[in-house]
Amino acid sequence: MRARLATDQEAHDWDRLILETPRPHLLQSTGWAALKSGTAWRAERFVLEDDGGRRGLAQVLRRRVAPGLELAYAPRGPLCEDAALPDALAALRRALHGMLVGLVADPEAPESDELVAALARREVRRSPVYIQPRRTLLIDLTQDAETLLSAMRKKTRQYIHKAEREGVATETTTDLARFHRLLRVVAERDRFGIHDLAYFAALADAFSDAMHVLMARIDGEDVGALLVIRLGDRAWELFGGWSGAHAEQRPFYLLKWRSLMLMQQLGVRRYDMWGLAEGKELAGVENFKLGFGGEVATWIGALETPVTRPLFPLWRFGARRRLAGTA
Repeated sequence: MRARLATDQEAHDWDRLILETPRPHLLQSTGWAALKSGTAWRAERFVLEDDGGRRGLAQVLRRRVAPGLELAYAPRGPLCEDAALPDALAALRRALHGMLVGLVADPEAPESDELVAALARREVRRSPVYIQPRRTLLIDLTQDAETLLSAMRKKTRQYIHKAEREGVATETTTDLARFHRLLRVVAERDRFGIHDLAYFAALADAFSDAMHVLMARIDGEDVGALLVIRLGDRAWELFGGWSGAHAEQRPFYLLKWRSLMLMQQLGVRRYDMWGLAEGKELAGVENFKLGFGGEVATWIGALETPVTRPLFPLWRFGARRRLAGTA
């Protein structure tokens, strides 16, 4: 397999081309590259091919990690068949140029002993650092509403109906300041960091009508928020939370349900709740998500391979944590 830089026409058509791959992903889109360009990442796009034609695609983000040194990262790439992944990563490694400490990728490939062994034969090994979530919950939106509800836990279904009966209102908005205010409340209560408002404005510029912000309200008070982005027939729930107010009305249950129904109306077939817990600290969030039914998907995790071999120890001993914090 070979990796070559995309032509100008291929780069122009990139979002259409990734939809033709086995597993198109939001993080391989031009919109994501545009967003990350604001945080010192720059994108290179590669076509993976052999004598039989195109086998896949890969958008690689590059960033300086030390003076004169860069790291290459293919978020959720390469986009190819699982069996082709070892050859694809080896081809990308050969195609990359410059003073690169290494290449990191975290494709949505299921974990298997056979794949891990095949990767190792190409000098690609699993990284101890997870950059994107290794586990997630996928909801099949090809089913009708009654089937989706029946697949949920009893309490989840009851809480959705309770919120409806008690007058919880949900709506979409383009008011990012309103969304961000609610997200700040959630972050302060649960003690986690969030992006500033400018980040969400950049996200809206990058994805335009494919980005949807939903809010839950009770008596005129915003109590829940979700931000969802679509690509092809899949949607990703990237940000959101509940303020902690009006717990008895269960507003966030209804907001999640309304988000699922909106995406279904827009032609989404698979809804990704973006991550399940890897540790006990987020077990409550995971339990909440699992109440909605769906399928738990576990991916192979982050993979790493040297590009400039003498520099690779710099990645292993210093840059891993930095990447996890910025990617």
